[in-house]
Amino acid sequence: MRNWQASLRAASFRGVPFHVDSDSPNVGRRVVAHEISGGETVLTEDMGRATPTIWVSAYVVGDVSDAAGHALEAACSAAGAALLVLPMDPARMAHCTSCSRNRRRDRMGYVAYDLEFIVAADAVGFAASGLGLLRERFAVDLSAVASAIAARF
Repeated sequence: MRNWQASLRAASFRGVPFHVDSDSPNVGRRVVAHEISGGETVLTEDMGRATPTIWVSAYVVGDVSDAAGHALEAACSAAGAALLVLPMDPARMAHCTSCSRNRRRDRMGYVAYDLEFIVAADAVGFAASGLGLLRERFAVDLSAVASAIAARF
């Protein structure tokens, strides 16, 4: 039988550790429904992948939970994407878009957080997908441009 406690990674963002009560990734597609006047069917248009979002119910605990909480808040307030490590998912670059603290009088030494992250785009993958769209639309070979962009990143 699998030892779950031993197989889970320690959670952190920008290297600041925290504990996880729950995490909820949200993935899917952006789909537009075109409702035709007088029609009985709906036309759908796939607009690509939806922005991957992760909600985390996190906490810091212990004698230095106040300092640990301030460190987590500072990490979430800093600009740019950083490494997000969660217990079961692969580590990835993400932006923290929301950090909400919940500190209660009857739970001293325990500070809860609701965190929201948006997974950062891979610069090379983003550039390559953009070049794919250009290639489709303009029917030109952009391999030299792709190589230059990949070398830059």
